[in-house]
Amino acid sequence: MLDWKPASGQVALIEPTGATDQCLTGTVVEAEGNAIVIDLGGSPRPAEQECAVIASFFSLEALYRIEGTVSPHPGEQSVIDLTIHDIERVQRREAVRARVALPVVLSNFDDAGGDAFASVSGESIDLGEGGCRVVVTRRFPPGCDPTVSLRVSPSETIVALAAVLEEHPQPDSRFEYRLVFIDQHDGHRELLSKAIANAA
Repeated sequence: MLDWKPASGQVALIEPTGATDQCLTGTVVEAEGNAIVIDLGGSPRPAEQECAVIASFFSLEALYRIEGTVSPHPGEQSVIDLTIHDIERVQRREAVRARVALPVVLSNFDDAGGDAFASVSGESIDLGEGGCRVVVTRRFPPGCDPTVSLRVSPSETIVALAAVLEEHPQPDSRFEYRLVFIDQHDGHRELLSKAIANAA
């Protein structure tokens, strides 16, 4: 049994451990014993029917990294079962996070869920090397992983693929999103560090 269980609806970031750069996102359906049922929604499916993965679950108090194996859930094409082999708790907010308002655009390039290309603009609320919070003028298509464009200076823009951890409608019809950058090693960390240092 797990000492910690993800809540229903919690976002999971799933990375196969084989020779692949595939990265999946999904939401927790249920967790029982050493298994977690995850709905991939519009995310791609694993390249193999059964494969070893690292799954990350983000909560307010910590990041939970799970080593396990995923396999198809019986009778559900977009649902997988994650069997847990090991779990690691990583304290959140080890990286500096700065409150800074920067122009931001969230774009949908994967056409998940049948929506046409979408792009929504707004500004950041805070920024860290691992992710950011933003508020945008209208809702981003549900089930899609946004490509985030952050203008950190007049001549520099960060472009990074992200996953949506939380969505909060605002009273003024805008939407706030908490995002985590999926690829932490694609070259944007140096620009993020500089933007955070400038804001501080």
